[in-house]
Amino acid sequence: MALSIRAQALSLLAALALGTGLGLLYDLFRALRRRGRDTLWDLLFCALAACAAFLFAMRADNGIFGTGELLLSLLGLLVYFRFLSPRCLPAFGFCLNGFRAFCIKTLNFAKKVGQCCKKTLFKF
Repeated sequence: MALSIRAQALSLLAALALGTGLGLLYDLFRALRRRGRDTLWDLLFCALAACAAFLFAMRADNGIFGTGELLLSLLGLLVYFRFLSPRCLPAFGFCLNGFRAFCIKTLNFAKKVGQCCKKTLFKF
């Protein structure tokens, strides 16, 4: 049984969104990769991308990741890298720097509280 035109169009739009989402995820992992080991983030991205493609294909009516969906997900990825990535990657880096600074301040505060408690509560 063939899919209706509306179902096909929705499937192609979902493939475009899948490609864009994978590009966004890749940029997030690229920002993390710049600050540490890259192998872990690359493996995690590959596993998540394969899982997303599998789930997308299984959602389809006949369980096939068709050529149109493949091309549109690739187009979504390329459009993201061309137009949105130069704007999103610095924002991810800024957010990660802010999160890192917050974690460092929180750890320093926890150490100071621990030292204060050690001096006052456990002086005997």
